Amino acid sequence: MPGRRATANCRLLWPAVHSFVGDLADRVLSGMAPIVVGLDPRLAAFPERLLPGAAPAARIVAFYREALPVIARHAPAVKPNIAFFEAYGADGYRAYEEVCRIAHEHELLIVGDVKRGDIGSTAEAYAEGHFRLADALTLHPYLGEDSVAPFLKWCPPDAGGRGVFVLVRTSNPGARDLQDLRIGDRPLCDLVAEKVSEWGSRLPQVHGYHAVGAVVGATWPGELTRLRRLLPQSWLLLPGVGAQGGKVEDLAAAFDDRGLGALVNQSRGVMQCFSPANDDWLDRIEQACRTFADDCRRVARPNP
Repeated sequence: MPGRRATANCRLLWPAVHSFVGDLADRVLSGMAPIVVGLDPRLAAFPERLLPGAAPAARIVAFYREALPVIARHAPAVKPNIAFFEAYGADGYRAYEEVCRIAHEHELLIVGDVKRGDIGSTAEAYAEGHFRLADALTLHPYLGEDSVAPFLKWCPPDAGGRGVFVLVRTSNPGARDLQDLRIGDRPLCDLVAEKVSEWGSRLPQVHGYHAVGAVVGATWPGELTRLRRLLPQSWLLLPGVGAQGGKVEDLAAAFDDRGLGALVNQSRGVMQCFSPANDDWLDRIEQACRTFADDCRRVARPNP
């Protein structure tokens, strides 16, 4: 994002006019692939020669300090999953902050994969804390509108221009347990999708999309067309490609004719594409990221 700077405590100084969805759309329209690379640090998969014997948090930061500049050549955004950082306690959270700082330093947009959802002042505290670091956040809607509203306050351009992705149809097999429950003659996930669309309709649009996006697993391609129709102005975050079995070629229905409207996520297929013994691990990450970007670009805009 041109003109963005980060202070030592990670508070971002945004340009006068900013929105996550606007910045994302501009990058895709300028030729970047509609992808987001998941950052799920697993120490057992790290390069063996990267700070051997160092504390876990130090190794995490060192890994992403090397990898993020490479990712930034091919992807507009990254999605750090906070659980993999929080597993290492306070040091792990500080590593999360530092990885976010490094990502912004390389002008990557950040989708904080935090899956928060609570009410009242608790939700307000979550929003303030996590939007301090990220451009967009993942949320779950089970507690209803008043659990989402404190996050939506940050979404208008004059209030920070942040974005959210609300869980609608998740990529895991157990999604069926609740998301397929019938309310009348319709699955619960469809009613959640309609709520997401309603919440977003109260916000301004940029390039035809508002800031309330939806998480729709790439592992459910048969449901994608229906959910896209229920979410016409929402960006879709599509996890599940690669290790979970989702395929890029099944996701064309998520995109409009400009290649906008969806971000395809891949984590392990890019960030664990090497053996820990490989000395050329950075080159392998770049090749995997380039291939992922090319595949998604072809699906999003088959006739550019």
